[in-house]
Amino acid sequence: MSPVHSLASATANPLIVLTRLLLGLFFVWLGLTKLIPGWASFEGDAVALLGGLTQGTIDSQLALYVLGGVQVLTGLTLCVVPAISLAVILLWLLLVLYGALVVTQLPAMLDSSHLPTVFAQMILRNILLTIAALAVASHTVRVSVPKTASTAK
Repeated sequence: MSPVHSLASATANPLIVLTRLLLGLFFVWLGLTKLIPGWASFEGDAVALLGGLTQGTIDSQLALYVLGGVQVLTGLTLCVVPAISLAVILLWLLLVLYGALVVTQLPAMLDSSHLPTVFAQMILRNILLTIAALAVASHTVRVSVPKTASTAK
């Protein structure tokens, strides 16, 4: 085995754990910025975007609080291994929500030169981080499932 493979093998599991914990803390922080008024720099844009997504059927401020709560819960479940299966479900929910935001609000997310606005870049960043967290959480679920005699063969 090459030195690079040895190093990668030795550091793989601790780095997955560290990445999962840091992503969990990031999601907690991201959710808190929506739950605590004045913390989010784009709070007004987020409220308007969620209002447009729900087409006024749900109060946009309430939708922002629900999104923040889901993000906090997702972050906490990423940090606690027994709850990691719930984290996978919540991450898929967030990924679908962010995807819906992009699809429904795409014309408003581009500036005059057809480049993403700063708010669109934040949504794309959230999609990327959600995919990364989903990959790490799925890896943790896959590794943590004990092998039975029938699956070990």
